[in-house]
Amino acid sequence: MWRVDWSVRGPGRALVLAVPGRVRIIGPDPELGRWLGTEFNRYIKLTGDIAWSEPEFTTAEVSFDLDLATGLTAAADDVSVAISGPIERYLTRKDDYDLGGVPHILSTVWIPCREAVIAVGGEPLPGGPRVDEDGPMSSAFIADAEVWCTADHPRK
Repeated sequence: MWRVDWSVRGPGRALVLAVPGRVRIIGPDPELGRWLGTEFNRYIKLTGDIAWSEPEFTTAEVSFDLDLATGLTAAADDVSVAISGPIERYLTRKDDYDLGGVPHILSTVWIPCREAVIAVGGEPLPGGPRVDEDGPMSSAFIADAEVWCTADHPRK
């Protein structure tokens, strides 16, 4: 789920869903969605082995409700996402996040959460978050106040 307040492609929202054999980008602005998918999502390393494929684009509004104390809900077309139960909040910075061979600086408030459900057509996808309460860490998380810039030009 992307909520973009400012970017070189303007503001907006987009939901990116990758499942084995299929990548979908849903949002009201196909240009913003295409840019997010091409420049960010295809390079973001997450757990699992879902390969990036040519995305399918669906033009639809994205609803988005974020409460940093409780979690977030988002929906677009037939996809919904709910992440809840924040465990902790961290301010993080990575100075060499590789996006397709281009190093970026990433600063974000990272919030691992206990619960998460992604549903398509009202049916929850299989699986769930991997939570380590001792860490505390989780594969389900919210990233807020996220800022990306190229490492060679921090003001871009």
